[in-house]
Amino acid sequence: MISLFNMIRIEVRREWLLSKSYWIELVADQLFFILGFLVLTGLFEVATRGQYAGAAQMAALIGYLVWRVAGGCMDDVTHSVEEDAQWGTLEQVWLSGAQLVKVLLARSISFIIYYSLRVLVIAVAIGLILRLPLTFTAADVPGAILLYGLTLISPLGLAFLLSGLHLAFKNISAITQPLATILLFLTGALTPLDGIPILYPLSRILPLSIGIDLLRDLLVEGASLRHILASWPFVALLINSALYLSAGLLVLSWARQKALTDGSLAHY
Repeated sequence: MISLFNMIRIEVRREWLLSKSYWIELVADQLFFILGFLVLTGLFEVATRGQYAGAAQMAALIGYLVWRVAGGCMDDVTHSVEEDAQWGTLEQVWLSGAQLVKVLLARSISFIIYYSLRVLVIAVAIGLILRLPLTFTAADVPGAILLYGLTLISPLGLAFLLSGLHLAFKNISAITQPLATILLFLTGALTPLDGIPILYPLSRILPLSIGIDLLRDLLVEGASLRHILASWPFVALLINSALYLSAGLLVLSWARQKALTDGSLAHY
């Protein structure tokens, strides 16, 4: 049985080859997200009368980049189910017993690696254009990677859930991009929501929000990793990630069993 590491390596190589083959589309997509952030920054700066600069822009960039990785992974994980259906491999890949979660996990990790490398390019480009100051040191990077990884667990759980719904009901991937767009504005990815009474409690329930805030505390506010790990928001992040991942795995397991029982993949 192929190991998880080898599956991840194969999936990463696949993404690399696809990127080389469709490099014009890749460049255009990168430019789109760079320009998108610059436009949003300009709008916020106008709205705040020039007060949206420096640390505020860096905080927004952190949220924007984490959201970009999460949204890209959610979209690609669910779209991979569609591709398997299109090419006639859905039943073999997604209903292959113990391989189901392993294949999905390998794809998810490969997408995280892929989009993480892409957002590094976006971060450098935006940082140079806006001349953003570095508000963190190399010593903060390991802690940032830890918080970053934990933050991405909840959107991956959501991607598992959507993939399960696709197995059960078909043609639900169209809601992935609107859902990702909603997360951009309702999780405080662009600007903190702690001053908005209704949205702030809601954002605590959604994926990304708590993790993005902790990353900002570490990389912008200068909080120590030890202090963050001992805080209640970090505990809330662990609970949030565990709940979304558990929900995704449960729905995926239920959908797999439903598809096996109903034989609902026969039309592929």
